[in-house]
Amino acid sequence: MKYIPIFCILLFLAALMAMRPLDVLTDTGVTIHNVRQGTLDNLAENRFFLFNSTSAMRKIAKHIPANAQASTVRALGKFVRTYVESDNFKEEYRQWLKQKYPVDETYNDAAIAQREQEVGGMDAAVDQHMALMQKTFAQLDPAMLQMGIKMQLQQQEAELKKYEGEERTQKAREIAEIKKMLAATEGKPAEFKKQFMAYQTGQTKQQSGESVNQQQKDLAYAKERNAEYKKQKAVLDAHSDFRPLLRQRLKDFITLCTDVDFNAKLMPSGSKQVFVNPVYQSKPAEWKFLYRLGKEPVTAAKAFAQEWLTGLK
Repeated sequence: MKYIPIFCILLFLAALMAMRPLDVLTDTGVTIHNVRQGTLDNLAENRFFLFNSTSAMRKIAKHIPANAQASTVRALGKFVRTYVESDNFKEEYRQWLKQKYPVDETYNDAAIAQREQEVGGMDAAVDQHMALMQKTFAQLDPAMLQMGIKMQLQQQEAELKKYEGEERTQKAREIAEIKKMLAATEGKPAEFKKQFMAYQTGQTKQQSGESVNQQQKDLAYAKERNAEYKKQKAVLDAHSDFRPLLRQRLKDFITLCTDVDFNAKLMPSGSKQVFVNPVYQSKPAEWKFLYRLGKEPVTAAKAFAQEWLTGLK
């Protein structure tokens, strides 16, 4: 793997894609995904672009005619620019950013608004439930109600052993309360109905109150988490505009192209070629990469980079 600037990659891929882009992509294993992912990776780097070339890619690149290199560079440059300016890229870039700057959407503004609406409507829901319960009880025959509750208690006592801990204690307490009520109103179904309705109403109000209190606590916690969500989202939004990064990458590339001396001389050193000028020999790998590509394609890439930079809004 080598770290090289984005337009170095454009130059290289341009040579690969040449006149038969789809065929060459298939033949060499280079895909549109490589270009897409490479663009994202490049923006993530301070200055360099991560790209893994194969021997087949390098071999094909060497056989591109010199008179086709500049036009190919511009054609591929337009392809990349069109992709970068598309809505697809903007969405992919934001999704990629979320991996670097994660945002917990559980407590986003819409979720909080929904919770507030639900909590705000709980009192009305409780009142509606209470009214329906009262209406249902009013229609019940007292004697039938008393008989039905007795039968229900027998079943509940038989099932009591299925419960454990606090739940079993609570169930046993409720059974005891109703048995006591039945004993006190034996032979008085109307009185039993009155007391049972009052008991059920009290139980329902208590349970509803506990539920409302818990929902309010949950909402308060959710609002605390919403504040954290807003901080996370602010960080993400602050990095969502990729154009400042792109401007810097283009400027770096233009500067690098300007610095390359295509007339620099080489001399043999063992099995390698080195620059006669020791200053050039100490230049970074991307400088030497551009030198090897040659003046024509690099000049075309530099011009395209300048046009793109000028056109950035």
